[in-house]
Amino acid sequence: MKKEGKIILIDADVISHFISGGQITLLPSIFPYPIRILDKVYAEVSRMPGRKTEVDNLLRFKLIKQIPFPEDDLMIKKEYLHIKKVMFKGDGEAACMAVVRFSRNILASSNLKDIANYCKMHQITYLSTMDFLCRAVENKLLSELDCDEFIKKVLLAGSILPVKKWKAFKCREIDI
Repeated sequence: MKKEGKIILIDADVISHFISGGQITLLPSIFPYPIRILDKVYAEVSRMPGRKTEVDNLLRFKLIKQIPFPEDDLMIKKEYLHIKKVMFKGDGEAACMAVVRFSRNILASSNLKDIANYCKMHQITYLSTMDFLCRAVENKLLSELDCDEFIKKVLLAGSILPVKKWKAFKCREIDI
């Protein structure tokens, strides 16, 4: 059951991990909040080989929704430009960070070296790919064996995760 109010604003890396890991259709059902993808993130994902069709299917079946970047909100736009130009973050990542800062929603990104300090400083709740896996195991949506297979596929696709085996990861407490 989805909770009303908050949303999870997802960045391209988490989507890419779940596509590579073969679990993209599971992604929207792990947390009780609806997942939204900014148009800027969708554009980024659309340029990744083999990713656009998967995301289009999620959108078509209304498992996630695309939302526009709020170009007319001057505070968000100013923060977005600051993150891009001063902090040197990518377009989609900067857009997500700026929007969650002022909307108080949840950020889904696995670029922890890029987002963790910013999120702490602005008291933003964030979820990484591994947080999604932790909750999926907790809710019995995935087994530890499923997670090992997921991690293996994501690493083989050239992405970075903090561990090579599920047992090596310690889930963190997330207050959402």
